[in-house]
Amino acid sequence: MTVDAERPRRRREVTVELLLDAALETFAEQGFDAASVEDVCRRGGFTRGAFYSSFRSKDELFDALMSREVDRELTRVAERLADLPDDADPLPAAVDRVLDAHRCDRTWALVVTEYTLHAARHPEAAEVLHRHDELVADRLVELVERTAAGAGLTFTVPAADLVGAVTALLNGFTAMSLTAQRDLRPLCRTALLALVRGAVAGQKEN
Repeated sequence: MTVDAERPRRRREVTVELLLDAALETFAEQGFDAASVEDVCRRGGFTRGAFYSSFRSKDELFDALMSREVDRELTRVAERLADLPDDADPLPAAVDRVLDAHRCDRTWALVVTEYTLHAARHPEAAEVLHRHDELVADRLVELVERTAAGAGLTFTVPAADLVGAVTALLNGFTAMSLTAQRDLRPLCRTALLALVRGAVAGQKEN
């Protein structure tokens, strides 16, 4: 590909990233249903034409935003767990590293919660979330199984069940954090460690 041919592709990639950044802030501030394409474009400094040259709808925009944010989080988790087998006590270390990598800031929690409410009333939106949930679960199961094998850990339940339970726990604490008047991280760590210990053979509470 020539340099001249490469420039439009790079410009489009930059435009998409900036639109996703604008969508993240707009959806968190106004809510998914209340925010318009014009609101996203205004925050990002783009025209409607620039938006529709990259996305067909707000739902497609959210789909791309979800893909980007989830991929970043899964990459962080994989990086944090990479040398876990070298840790003397891998279970607490794994919990701490997962919590460190897990994205639970208010902006993202609001965006996901808003879209979940939207999806509860719109089957096509629910399908977007379902598809992402399946992709995330598959990647996490592979990561968990690989990490456990390296650390010499054996599960008492299928890795998919453990991943599902951990995901539900983290999602619940993230939702609670939106209105909590105290730091929930210590409680979340305690609950997550108890859950993981109960799913690993030969482990017990300390």
